[in-house]
Amino acid sequence: MASPMTIPFPPSSFIYSTGAAFGNHYTTKEVLEALIKQQQENDSFDVDFASRVLNKCDFDFHSFALPLDDIFRRFSREEYLELRREQLVRLAEQACRTAMDRWGGEKQDITHLFWGTMTGALDSPTIDIQLVKKLGLSMDVERTRIEGMGCLTGFRLLNLARQVSLSDPKARILVVAADLRSALGNSMPSKPTREDIVSVSSFRDAASAAVVGGQTHNDSHSSERPCYEIVTGLSRIVEGTDHLVDYYETNEGAIRLFLHRDLPENIGKSEPGFVSTLLEKGRKAMLNKSEDAPVPTMNELKDVDVLCHTGGPKVLREVAKGLGLTSKNLYSSWEVMKNNGNLSGASNLCVLNHHNEMAIDELKNEKSNSGISQSKWAICLSMGPGICLEGILIRDVRKCHRKLSMYKSVADYRKVVHIVGGGIAGLTLATKLDPSQYIVRVFEASTEIREKGYGLAIWPSTMRILRDKLGITGLDLRTSTSMAINRPNFATKLEITPKQASPDKGFMKRSMLLKCILEGVLKKHPGCIYTGHRCIRVKFGTSVVTADFESNGSIISHSCDLLVGADGVNSVVRKYVSCNIDSKRYGHMTAYRFMIPSPSPELLKQTEQTWNMSISRAIHSPAYHVSSESNGLNVVVLEYDGKAPSQPRPANIDELENVAKRSKLKFIINMLKTETVEDLMCYSTYHVDAEPWHQPQAVIIGDAAHAYGPLTAKMANLAVNDAYTLGEILNHRSKTEFASQDVLLHEWEAVQRPKFEVTKLRTLRHLQLYSPTWREFSIFLWHVFPGFMSKYFGSIFAYDYSIYSKNVLRNPEEK
Repeated sequence: MASPMTIPFPPSSFIYSTGAAFGNHYTTKEVLEALIKQQQENDSFDVDFASRVLNKCDFDFHSFALPLDDIFRRFSREEYLELRREQLVRLAEQACRTAMDRWGGEKQDITHLFWGTMTGALDSPTIDIQLVKKLGLSMDVERTRIEGMGCLTGFRLLNLARQVSLSDPKARILVVAADLRSALGNSMPSKPTREDIVSVSSFRDAASAAVVGGQTHNDSHSSERPCYEIVTGLSRIVEGTDHLVDYYETNEGAIRLFLHRDLPENIGKSEPGFVSTLLEKGRKAMLNKSEDAPVPTMNELKDVDVLCHTGGPKVLREVAKGLGLTSKNLYSSWEVMKNNGNLSGASNLCVLNHHNEMAIDELKNEKSNSGISQSKWAICLSMGPGICLEGILIRDVRKCHRKLSMYKSVADYRKVVHIVGGGIAGLTLATKLDPSQYIVRVFEASTEIREKGYGLAIWPSTMRILRDKLGITGLDLRTSTSMAINRPNFATKLEITPKQASPDKGFMKRSMLLKCILEGVLKKHPGCIYTGHRCIRVKFGTSVVTADFESNGSIISHSCDLLVGADGVNSVVRKYVSCNIDSKRYGHMTAYRFMIPSPSPELLKQTEQTWNMSISRAIHSPAYHVSSESNGLNVVVLEYDGKAPSQPRPANIDELENVAKRSKLKFIINMLKTETVEDLMCYSTYHVDAEPWHQPQAVIIGDAAHAYGPLTAKMANLAVNDAYTLGEILNHRSKTEFASQDVLLHEWEAVQRPKFEVTKLRTLRHLQLYSPTWREFSIFLWHVFPGFMSKYFGSIFAYDYSIYSKNVLRNPEEK
């Protein structure tokens, strides 16, 4: 029996994945103001002309690698080289990683690296070498780099990759083009002409990449899923057009670029003959292939997508006019241009990436969110100095060649999930998500993923999720046989012993728990952690959601299919998800948390088998051991309305002693006199109540969605439950092709919200005991009805969350 991965005859070349990366996005108004600011001392600068040109560019946003204050600022040659070393490499690496993640192959299987840019320089080591090392490619990878080919660079590289993959089906070529063409604005002459203003008004920054190869039956490529077949390609130099583009470097280091006003018209007139030849080559290439989708003719171009270089509104209009098309045929080109600008040679694969993301969206949802129906066929067009034309004919194998594409179901496509926040909730979700279905990245604002050694109450359901469901090892749980209540004005403790103690209920160190979960994440999704990335905003697109992160002084954009906000009480993602209610308010409690690393024998005797709860006027203070391997004691002092809300900060012993004495908290007063205290912190508690918890492309979990007072770590346990349930439901999508992402997220919120509502009600009832209205009554109850209060406290700590185990989701179309 023939293998389903048998090499077709004749050999074929395929695009397996695409990726793109952009800079900071500024509006035309911001860009114009920045340009005027840099030229304010230049009396000859034509402000009105600059304003007209920028507005005629028709860009909604401009992609700049630089901060706003630096765009159009005159750079020295040294500054230019530094910009190239840092930002050009960063964008290229980001685009490559996206393409490689989507490809699904192993990085050591990349046999060739094709690199291209117009942002040239003599600088060693060259960027292709830097990318090999940063991406972890084989040191034997075959490298090719081209510079100076202008706006056709991306498709020229793709044509070269096509030729290599046709001769060697096992080859896997990583193609990457990147440009910082906004650097033209940093290299303007001291007296810029109108031609200079035109050139700096449109060119912007980006990088794009693709993985190309033949199709083999080799097991090492068994996880690959082709997106497009590259049918043929064509390159052409147009006679008599040398004068239309001119660029050079002056003696003073300025870069001059001249674009003739007749350039767009000449491009439009050259395209019909060029495209006709390209289609004829395509028909010849398809002669020996039995297909149900013949190569279109020139009269059928209205049913073909054209992926054109984003050379500006005039270029796109002239190309459409020359080929008898409308703007819908060039939809991806218009979208990329309007949202980023003219991206030079990087634009080619950026447009292809946009087209590919739309196709993925259509595959997942069985319709396009943009309302634009894509064709089976696409023509890739770009142009550069000369003028030269580059063309590629591709077809979407997901639409017209399903046997070859092997997209048997929606589940064959790996979605990209980005998790904002590397805490317990975010890492638990990452551990649960199936790597065969999801490409996972975790973005953490801190420079490392870590927690202090403070304690955390662990409930049985959480222990079963972590240990039994997720296979997390190394968990160190310290159990207690009873709870001792230290009451005000009582010399003896009131002890509460549960009827049936659970071996899975106890306490552990946050730092240890996070470390164990992190190890599980890295085993399942190697290299998925990105530290030093602070999320600052979220943008919803037609097929993807994009989050902007601040990292090392730069703004980096990352796009994905699903964005998960696990970024805590101060969540940024929540602002974009919770449209109905986004409530964060002070919880009226000030918390002091600290550790007693080596308790005295007397203190150890009181706490070794029993966890203590000290209760006094407006205060409750739990103390418990957090490790079975040591006697470290975690202590929290919670004072109702003790201080105005503030940011977490280190506290001093005197401050804590005053709090304890003010409320006659004898257990804590004696402890501070005799024990060594470490890691004393003070922080305010907050309540978070958000609605909804999800949008079609984003979801919030844990404290980002809900937080209500510090009570037996219920919210930390609910965060683990949130993450596990969400991962379980998302992983089941392979069994429920009828369920869209939005339906799955709705299912998750319907399961989890009742758990939160019950917890919120219990918490509010409990916190009432420490409010100014109830605190005296609470003390009275402890005096007169200790049995009732013991039962009440026992009920608080007795409840637990159910573990989601539904195997089949209900079809939303069923009644």
